[in-house]
Formats: sequence, C-alpha cells, structure tokens
Amino acid sequence: MIAKLSWKNIWRSRRRSLTVIGAIAIGVWALIFMIGFYNSFGDAFIRSAVNYEYAHIQIHHADYLEDPDLKYVLEDYAGLEDHLGQIEEILSYSDRMKVNAMLASPKTNTGIQVFGIDPAKEANTTQLSEQMVEGTYFQKFKRNPILISEKLAEKLKVKIRSKVVLTFQDKTNEITAAAFRVEGIFNSKSPAINEGVVYVRKDDLAKLTLIDQPHEIGILLHSAQAIDSTQIQIAQFTSNSVRSYKEVAPQFNLMEESSEMITRIMTVIMMLALLFGIINTMLMAVLERTREIGMLRSIGMHKSKVFSMILLETLFLGMLGGPVGCLLGLATITWLNTKGLDMSAYADALAQYGAEAIFYPAMQGSEYISLMLVVIFTAFVGAIYPALKAIHLNPLEAIRKL
Repeated sequence: MIAKLSWKNIWRSRRRSLTVIGAIAIGVWALIFMIGFYNSFGDAFIRSAVNYEYAHIQIHHADYLEDPDLKYVLEDYAGLEDHLGQIEEILSYSDRMKVNAMLASPKTNTGIQVFGIDPAKEANTTQLSEQMVEGTYFQKFKRNPILISEKLAEKLKVKIRSKVVLTFQDKTNEITAAAFRVEGIFNSKSPAINEGVVYVRKDDLAKLTLIDQPHEIGILLHSAQAIDSTQIQIAQFTSNSVRSYKEVAPQFNLMEESSEMITRIMTVIMMLALLFGIINTMLMAVLERTREIGMLRSIGMHKSKVFSMILLETLFLGMLGGPVGCLLGLATITWLNTKGLDMSAYADALAQYGAEAIFYPAMQGSEYISLMLVVIFTAFVGAIYPALKAIHLNPLEAIRKL
C-alpha cells in the first residue's frame, strides 16, 4: 500500500517530478559522456603507443632491459620465430636490432638509437611505411639506405639523398662508422621515435656490428584481450623475457590508475550535485504537504510508514531518471565509438604527447551497472533528511497549517 501511495504521490505534482527525473537523467548522461570521453583520452595515448612503438608484447634477452648492451641478443631466435608462427592470436611481429649511435651530417651531429629492421615485418607491425612524408620506404637505394624523422632531418639539416654517418661500437667494442644515404623521412605518432630513432635494414646493421641476432621482437595481436594468455604461451617456450607493453612502459599503468581515480572523483562530484538537488526537491515536497502528512499521522499512520513513503517516492524518481540517463548515455557513447570524436583542431598539441586526434569514447557494461547502483544509493541517501523532517512534524500543528 505504501508503495502504491508513493507512486501516486510523485505524479500529483507532475511538473516537479518530471523536472527532477529530467535533472537526474541529464546528470547521469553527462557523467557517462565525461567518463567515456576520459576513457577515450587515455585510450588514444595507449593505442598510439601500441600501434606505432611498443606493440602488445615485447621479447628481449632477460638482461637487456636492465642493461641494453649489444651482446644481449635473443636466445634461440630461430626456435622462437617458429613458435611465434604457430600462435593464432599473433597478427604480426617485427624483430629488431637496436644500437646506440652517433648520427652526423655535414652540419651537425646527435645521439640516436638505430633500429635494424626487416622492412616488411616492421611495416606490418608498426605501419612505419604509412608514416612516410617524403622519399620512399626502402625501395630505391641498394646500399645503406636510412630513414629518419622530420624532426631529426630538420635538426641535422639533411634531405632526401643526403649522406649521413653512423658511428657506434661493434660486437668487439671497436668503433665502427659507415655512411648511409637518406631514402625516406617519416613522421611517427611516437614523440620518442621522432626525437631519437632512425631505421636501417637489419642486414646492413648486422654487417657493421658483427651481430646476426635481434635484440627485440615486437608482437602485435589481433586483440588486446589476448595479451595475458599469449604472453604466458610464449613465456612457456622461451628463456627470454616476455613482457606486455605495460611492463615495458610502466607509465601506462600509471595512466590507467589516474584515469580510474579521476573517474571516481567525477562520479563523486556529480552525485553530490545530484544529492543536494534531491534533498532540496523532496524537502520542498514535504513542506508543501505538511497538512497532508499531519492528517496521515493523526489518523494513525505510523512514523515508519511515513518515512517509507517519502523514501520510496525519492527512490522511484531515481529509478526513473537513472535508466533514462543511462540509455541516453549508452546511445551517445555507442554512436561516438562508431563514428569517432574528431579532435583534429588539437592534433598538434596531442601529437606532442603521442596521442591520436580521433577519440573513441567507450564504457564497460559493468560501469553502467555500477553507475545505476550509485544513482539509486544517492537517491536513498538524499531521501533520508526529508523523510526525517516528515516524521518529526507535530500532527496537530501540521493540521493547523493551511
């Protein structure tokens, strides 16, 4: 009976109830949009780093990350390559030799890292061939071609066909130098690669370093959901170190933890605003119905039933506004996730941090459920003070108020 009475009460002032339901729905929709947008913000950074720099999984010699010395090449590379070819989750992989070197042009020089790559494998894994802005991708020059970034080309004052000299230590710790010709200039999505990485063919670098095994394998998967299982599958086969991109670059863990923290803070702020709105509205409703509540108390309605009536009225408002807001938010996020949110106006600023200019807002199903529970809890808390105000009204004094 109390539930039926409460349901009828919220429609006695239809305009006020619809206003409260609308306010809850808009608040929930806005919160879903902000969470989805912030999720896409972090995802844009991670997606760019995975696609253009780290890949999903990397394999190194067990000592390489702590001491990136030239001697720490992958163990049993041939057997490892055969094993990788049998794993269905792997989309592509690229093996790289990595050497610290000095890159000199006729004008100046700078310290860089040389990636010795298989051009076809690297193109499939990091889309390096699609990032060329000038020249060609290991197609024209047969002898010692090199790819450098726009930023390095500008710094060294070189252009296509310019000669540059790489100087580094070989396997025997002897200083080796060789001339390379600039075949292509790229603009990577990764700021770290733009600032300090050049690409040469693996075979050319192997001849100069006297090393014929790679230092690293970057593995791109069909789906990021398969990272853990694939990592375990590879680690069971090899004594090399197999790490996900989060383990290789811990800043991504920090980014995800920060994202969760900010999401919680936004939720708390939004729910506090919603809480005070509910308290204000229900308190006004109670004060407007002072005489009615006094009558109910005079004819014997117990305080607990009056309390429950106000509580249920508030919960009904929350349970109507919350789902409407969730449905609007779900529709908005789904549409934006499909179309993408174009942030090209800020592309230059985002590129400095390695983020792509297209965001894809997204929320997990569990986040929608959690948000609904938080809305209902907020409505419950917001109902307590107006309900307490109602049960502490003096029935005789309340009846005299007209």
